[in-house]
Order: sequence, then structure tokens, then C-alpha cells
Amino acid sequence: MRAQYTKAVKELMHDVIDEMHTAIPGRIISFDPDRCEADVLPFGRIETHDGRVITYPLLSKVPVMFPQGGGAVIAFPVKNGDDCLLLFAEQTLETWRVGAATKTELHFDLNNAVALVGLSKTPRAAVRDAVDKDAVIIDHAGTRIELNANGVKIVGDLTVTGEINGGA
Repeated sequence: MRAQYTKAVKELMHDVIDEMHTAIPGRIISFDPDRCEADVLPFGRIETHDGRVITYPLLSKVPVMFPQGGGAVIAFPVKNGDDCLLLFAEQTLETWRVGAATKTELHFDLNNAVALVGLSKTPRAAVRDAVDKDAVIIDHAGTRIELNANGVKIVGDLTVTGEINGGA
């Protein structure tokens, strides 16, 4: 009797966990910079309780996260085909989006995805250069800013708008 109970509890736990999404790679299908939302296709497949294997559905209006705070933002182009990491929020994002509580109880659901753009199977050379040079590197198509303990190096054309002031 105890073995049957233990087996039933384990099966129930697996069923619950199988319905819980945490994180999965995805691919940007389209991006709306005005709303900072993307349509994203998760990689992988879902195995249903009856053994069928289906692909993930296209996720629409997924918020895309950029590093920002205190009035500053680091923004970069997001293109169709870019890879990302989809994180699935513990609770519905609607409360955050509209600023009011909802009665929806979608815990770790596909509808609660947030996309972090930048996940890559093949890192760019700038990653290796940043490690080798102990630097922060911003690189776009060969134009580059390198920031390390010794200063700043700019590779490419430089346009300055505003004043250049000397240090103290």
C-alpha cells in the first residue's frame, strides 16, 4: 500500500513539473521596438501525457529585456532570427503590464515569457577579446569601443556631438 502511495505521489509531482516552464532558448521571429515586444519561437518540443511530441507554439508580445535603470539604457538592434533566452515568470505578467491584480493563475506558463536577447551558440570574437584584454567591449560590424583599466580605445570613425571637457 505504501509503495502504491509513493508511486502515485511521484507521478503527480512529475505531472506538475512537466507543466512548469522555467527557461528555454528561443528565436526572435519579429520585434516591435516601440512596444519592446517580440514574437518568439521556442526551440524544442513538448511531450504530452499521452506520448505525443509537438513543437512549441509561437509566443506573441513577449517583453524583451535590455539592461536599464536610473534613466540609462543599453540598447542594441534586435533582428529577426536572433537567438534569445526565454524566462517564464512565476506569476502572470499582466499584473506588471497593466498595474492591477488579475485573477489569472498561470505559474511558469508559456504566456509569462520574457526574452533576454544575446544567447548565442557561436559567440562573437568580441567575447574572446574582452576576456583576453580584461575589457568591456562594444562592437558593431567592426566599429568598436574598448574600455579597460588604462582607458578607452575607439576603432572606427568618431563623431562627437556636444562638448568635450577635460578631467579634474
